[in-house]
Amino acid sequence: MKTPLLIFISLLSGLTAFAQSLTSSPYSRYGIGEMNLQTFAAPSAMGGSFIAYQQDSIAPYYINVANPASLSGLRQSVFEVGGQAQFTTISSSNTSLKKNNTNFSYGSVGFPLKRIGGAAFGIMPYSTMGYKITSNEDATGVGNMKYIFEGDGGINKVFLGTGLKPFYRNEIKFYNSNLRDTLVKYGNYKKYKRVKFGKQLLSNLSIGATANFLFGTINQTTDIMYPGSVTYYNTKRQRSAQINDFSFAGGLQTNFTIDSVKNKGKRRLLKEKIKIGIGAFINTPDELNAKQNNLIYNYSLDGFGIERAKDTVLNSQNTNGKIVLPLEMGFGLSIKKGEKLTVLVDAATTNWSGFKYFDAPSSGLKNSYRVSTGLNYVPNKLAFGTSNYYKRVHYRLGVTYSDGYLDLKNTAISNYAVTAGFGFPVGIGRFDDVAIVNISAQYGKMGTISNNLLQEDYIRLVLGFTFNKRWFIKYKYD
Repeated sequence: MKTPLLIFISLLSGLTAFAQSLTSSPYSRYGIGEMNLQTFAAPSAMGGSFIAYQQDSIAPYYINVANPASLSGLRQSVFEVGGQAQFTTISSSNTSLKKNNTNFSYGSVGFPLKRIGGAAFGIMPYSTMGYKITSNEDATGVGNMKYIFEGDGGINKVFLGTGLKPFYRNEIKFYNSNLRDTLVKYGNYKKYKRVKFGKQLLSNLSIGATANFLFGTINQTTDIMYPGSVTYYNTKRQRSAQINDFSFAGGLQTNFTIDSVKNKGKRRLLKEKIKIGIGAFINTPDELNAKQNNLIYNYSLDGFGIERAKDTVLNSQNTNGKIVLPLEMGFGLSIKKGEKLTVLVDAATTNWSGFKYFDAPSSGLKNSYRVSTGLNYVPNKLAFGTSNYYKRVHYRLGVTYSDGYLDLKNTAISNYAVTAGFGFPVGIGRFDDVAIVNISAQYGKMGTISNNLLQEDYIRLVLGFTFNKRWFIKYKYD
């Protein structure tokens, strides 16, 4: 128990130290910053699809923190850690610049809860802000004006989630019941199939819930300058918000199997089962307690370029208020062919019209939706030998599209991307001790150069490590 706890403490300090360098997007100026998709390296390579992403029957197991219902499938303790690098080209209609960011992204420990479920805790960024925008204006009667908008910081998330299967014995009880015997005895196969199907859905039903502690600081500065003017003072506004409060999320998953068969003469041979999974999740519209500092003052620059304050317009410190998060929900579908192939489809929506920042609706935000699809293919998890290594590798592809939650100059800031990745098994000792190196690459575009807006072309690389261990289970023999 000490090992994962010590690792988690080190991750907590690491994320707190580096969270502010995660983005350079000018669009992070709005709301509470750029919202981070709450997935790890493996689902990131599948277009960020996670809603119906369930555990395989054979290791490796992964932590799907975005839908806690999937935690019910953990059969071993899991430790996941990852980081990312993003290379962005920001373009306008007449110029462009390049920005690079590298960051620790997540760390989490998960473990099974006997046969009925699993749990996980960890830390990851929730939103990030990092921008500097400069513009000039020639105002009539005033002259040249220069605007500088800057922002940094973000919100981190510490989470504790659990997923349970409260009815996991329901199907077994049906097979051992008098009802089954009666239906089979009298040849009522239609009713037998209906009842069996319902019992299977109920037995495989997973219910999950997550409690998140959100904390962090967002700093924003607006500087209005009058270069060369002796008539007007410059004006600067510094605003910061500190958030420390809880939010909650929930999820559901279930699945049923279809036996895939082929004809061989008069015999029908059972092949790998096809498993159809469905999932749903919700992030509740929580009200977060927050404190805000506001400082507005006029100043001039001396001959050395140093600010000299002239007068204070507003100085408001530690003002209590609320930040209302938007309601988010979605549905997903998964199709699994044995332990080889998994195909995922997601659709989600976020009600940004309900977002409030200290009781004032934030401008430039709109309701948004996201769709994605992805696949994971493993030729043979149980293949042995160096020559068969490629059969144990996970091959992943995906695509995602969002119409975006920003509406600027009557233009939606949409985002679309294609993804690909691999999961490389390494350092396997015992059969139940598995390590996977997950690599994900994403190429995407956000925004547009139309209407004097900005377009971001980015490449995002995610490197994650997944370890399956028996930390919480004692060996009878070794």
